[in-house]
Amino acid sequence: MNWKIAVLGLGVPLTVACGSAGGVATTEEAPAVPSVPIAPGTATTAAAGSGAITPAAPPIGPTATPAAPAATAPVAPASGATPQPTGAMSAQATGATTPTAMRSCPTCAIPPECQGFPLDGLKHSPGGTVLPNKCEPFHRTLNNPYAVRCIDAMPSFKTPYPGDEYCILPPAEGKGTQIGFHPQGTTKEYWEQIWAGDLSGYDTQDPEWVLPPGDERTQNYRSHDAGNPMATNYYRTYFRMRTGSHHMIITMHDTTEPDGWIPGAGEALPGFLDPASGATVGILGGAQRPDDNTPFSLEKPPEDDGYYLTFPANPAVIFNVHHFNSQDKNLVREAWNNIWWEEDARTVVSWYMGLDFTQVAALNVRPGEIADFHYAWNVGSDVRLVRMFGHRHFWTTNLTSWIERGGSGGKNEIVYQSFDWFDMPTFRYDSVVMNPPVNTEQRQDGAASGIVTLKAGDKLHFNCHIEFTNERGATDNKAPSPSEVGTLRFANEAYNGEMCINFGNVTGGGLGLPGADGSPVPDFAKVTRGVE
Repeated sequence: MNWKIAVLGLGVPLTVACGSAGGVATTEEAPAVPSVPIAPGTATTAAAGSGAITPAAPPIGPTATPAAPAATAPVAPASGATPQPTGAMSAQATGATTPTAMRSCPTCAIPPECQGFPLDGLKHSPGGTVLPNKCEPFHRTLNNPYAVRCIDAMPSFKTPYPGDEYCILPPAEGKGTQIGFHPQGTTKEYWEQIWAGDLSGYDTQDPEWVLPPGDERTQNYRSHDAGNPMATNYYRTYFRMRTGSHHMIITMHDTTEPDGWIPGAGEALPGFLDPASGATVGILGGAQRPDDNTPFSLEKPPEDDGYYLTFPANPAVIFNVHHFNSQDKNLVREAWNNIWWEEDARTVVSWYMGLDFTQVAALNVRPGEIADFHYAWNVGSDVRLVRMFGHRHFWTTNLTSWIERGGSGGKNEIVYQSFDWFDMPTFRYDSVVMNPPVNTEQRQDGAASGIVTLKAGDKLHFNCHIEFTNERGATDNKAPSPSEVGTLRFANEAYNGEMCINFGNVTGGGLGLPGADGSPVPDFAKVTRGVE
């Protein structure tokens, strides 16, 4: 599938508006896997070992951590980082910093004496600063007035499918919109039924909506439910997907084609890469996890004052979604996404897509090989890096992004590192959020914290360390062996394909597309968790 032809044929701009959010993984100690630097798109035979990750259900609302002494790391933290507060985070930061009753039971109801406002019968998320649960600190997924959970307002909201806790009430009327896809029909039809206490729409066995165990699909869904007659601006986004969702890319188009799942053979392209979707008029961004939030804090970080993204008038919204069911029960494909309008619009936020389209053909790894796919941008002007998240699949054991200050030969500063393919984090860089520190030695997901600025002359790198070995396959009982897969190629399949993509937001300009980088891959980008 030639993505390069598709995007060039559309003439899609490389800097467009969007939105997303983050996560934290667990810690495991293990020896690094021996590997030697290789050019992008080439591979070497594995000497031994591979990364070990046992997939588990993603935690709800991964939480940034308070300031703490960082473990010894091979590089310095980003020099653009603003100093962070020490000690406990405030309630309006990224969430509680220690386990709380709410997070120990994320599906439990909020007791009446703890309700910050009446929840019974509530139909809309009110926004503002009063928390749904006044007995708990703010949590961007579990305790957020901009994304009140259905299970908190409607204790009877119980369906046959996992993921009820991700349903959120739409924004208050006139303050935003909710877009999504549901087996009940349009968003309006969905809420009319849900508010009336009618959950019969979830009794469906329609194969378009129900994903049986072992099934995997990448498909597009079209909706005209935004309902805004005039173009407007937004800043806050709260994306939710049910269990079984691996990614969601939301694009906006000028088309009158009917709503519903869009038929097609093979895996669907994101809307902005598919000429059949109609003219692309905007990109909302997306998510690589069931819960995704912008911002991470209750209050907008002060340096984000005036930030906005654009939302066209009543667009056709296309959701490109990848689902795979690794459970032993049916799942249903569903999503809720709250978009809040923004009046203070002075600085536009831009989205970048870190995909070198030569990867579509160059990603070609034979069974038993270890490969590094290494890419970089040459930064032409100063820009603020607002947030970042990566996209990869099972065989990539380490996805790392770093800044090489001043270009070739400069100091390396890790800004993003992920070892857990199943629970991919998004990290945000502002004066409020404290990300888990980079901890390569402990093989723990981490990132820089504070405001990160890319300076003219810097290089922004990212690398996917792929281990297509029997040892890696043995770490997951659902993974096939490399010999069963054959040659590993570029594909949107959790176990039978790989991708290496870096997404994010910047202000002050655009980054364009990255290129393959033939310089040696630093050791910290090849460390893996090892075999358990």
